[in-house]
Amino acid sequence: MSIKIYHLNSGGLLATLAAVGVLTVIAAIFVAKWGFAHSAAARSDTIDVAELAAALAPDDPQTHFALAVLSEKTFVTEDLERAVGEFEKGTAQSPNNYLLWLDLGRARERNGDQAGAERALRKALELAPNYSRVQWALGNTLLRQGKNEEAFAEIRKAVAGDATYTNAAATTAWQILDEDMAQVRNAIGDSTRANAALATLLTGKGRFDEAFDTWDRLPADDKGTTLKETGDILYRQFIEAGKFRFASRIGAQSGIAQNSGDVTNGGFEEPVTAQNANIFTWQIAEGATPRIGPNAQKHSGNYSLLMNFIPGTKTIRQVSQTIAVEPGTSYTLEFFYRSDVKTQSKFKWEIVMAANGKVIGVTGPLTPAADWTAVRVSFTVPADKDGVAIRFIAEGCDPSNCAISGNIWFDDFALKSQ
Repeated sequence: MSIKIYHLNSGGLLATLAAVGVLTVIAAIFVAKWGFAHSAAARSDTIDVAELAAALAPDDPQTHFALAVLSEKTFVTEDLERAVGEFEKGTAQSPNNYLLWLDLGRARERNGDQAGAERALRKALELAPNYSRVQWALGNTLLRQGKNEEAFAEIRKAVAGDATYTNAAATTAWQILDEDMAQVRNAIGDSTRANAALATLLTGKGRFDEAFDTWDRLPADDKGTTLKETGDILYRQFIEAGKFRFASRIGAQSGIAQNSGDVTNGGFEEPVTAQNANIFTWQIAEGATPRIGPNAQKHSGNYSLLMNFIPGTKTIRQVSQTIAVEPGTSYTLEFFYRSDVKTQSKFKWEIVMAANGKVIGVTGPLTPAADWTAVRVSFTVPADKDGVAIRFIAEGCDPSNCAISGNIWFDDFALKSQ
């Protein structure tokens, strides 16, 4: 293989090569500087670093974006003004980036320039017409200018595209439209999600009848699926408010509870557990004694509930159930029991108001009984209440020095209106 050697004798050629080398070095320096500035801007967490990045790469929209974001966080008037200017530089250098226009619109509004904010947000919407976050931002800006009709048109689009805006939309409409439900529904739409949000809002405002009516009209199939989380929230809120009839119906629709108006699982044919989110079935307190569970000795069906007190037992776990009832109505609670318990304590079942624990009925002492024995107790629900609780109690013996031993079985609880 032969090697060829070229001699550069021309001064012009040497000058050209030297110029190319210089330009290459300059380009390399520029690229390195731009890359450093861009990387620094993306990672900067102080204004000083962001300022340096913007100075090194003034034509990079990322550096201006970083400086604008950090300037906004100081809440100093001069920095807010600078943030607007930096966002404007960013949009000038990257005019097709809707995110920069979106942030510019927000910055202008925070700086008191509503008209400028609207222009920037409309540009963002032009670039990203189907993005919910842009529709939401423009809608709220228009609201603050009193352009309600156009504003809610954008807000409805945002909610349709992203359900996470639904609750905020309902709250906003509620405040802007003076709590007028007809106008609120018209403003945010009559979709299932929108009405679920209104049900939650009305519950929080204590307007329980309207809240339940709004919830009750929603599609049944959605309540146990896409709206289950909302149903769970409403269920707990109605219970906390003492609205037990509504709570039991919401719970039933969401798959949490039954809505029987009677003692749930009164024959103990279904499992009874210590942990249960559904207050409308048996609740068994934590603890070791007595041992509580199903037993084959029954009055009817297949099982009864057995409470087994091992010798020396001195503590009693509470067993209870809340029941939704009709206000002002008289009821009779009936059940059957057997017992070979030895104790000085008096076992009873009492009926109390679910909202405040006030006793409105109690059985006599459950004395030892070899055969299944019926017990009945009548009571009347106050006219302004709709929930009672039945619970097992022990009276007349100090638990610290009152030993209990033996077994007591319960079966076939039922609640009948008179």
